[in-house]
Parts: sequence; C-alpha cells; structure tokens
Amino acid sequence: MKTHAKKQMTVICEMPVMHRITRVLDKVPVTGYTVFPALSGRGSEGTWDRDRIIGDAGRMVMIVSVMSVEQADIAIDRIYEALEPQMGIITVADVDVLRPERF
Repeated sequence: MKTHAKKQMTVICEMPVMHRITRVLDKVPVTGYTVFPALSGRGSEGTWDRDRIIGDAGRMVMIVSVMSVEQADIAIDRIYEALEPQMGIITVADVDVLRPERF
C-alpha cells in the first residue's frame, strides 16, 4: 500500500489557550484537528494532575493535526506566537498517511 508524507503537529497547552491555537489552525487552513484532555503529566516544573486543579487555567489539552509540509511551515510560527507567553509544548513529526486527500 502506498503511503504519503505529511507532518503531524502536536500542541500541549493550557485549556484557555486552546482556542488561540485552533483559530490559527483554522486560518492556515488545515483540514482538521483533534483536541484531547490531558489528565496528568510531568515536566520541568514537576508533576501535575488534572484532579488537583480548580478552574480551566491549569487544565491541559493536547491538540493534534496532520497537515502538509507547507501548512506546517506556516502553522509553526503562528502557533509559537500564540503560545509563547503561556506554558506549552509544540512538536512536529514526520508521518505517513494512507489517504492523502483527507489532509
């Protein structure tokens, strides 16, 4: 089966920042993304757990999108600007997809 090269961008950020990130993805535009709740984790500032946080400010989400190389080049700079003043992580990885028309 033939595969096609794409980029997968993953952003982990606080819930209030999520809409800034999805607006960027909508404007690029990418064909889609998925937002997952992040339940717990550990980072440079220690461990955290969603159940110990009151309100949305400390709640984390993970936004995943698959896109073309050209879209990733545009999105990475814009997402970094939207995320820079906040806590968050951006990763970009090479992925292969089976149905390129969906991305």
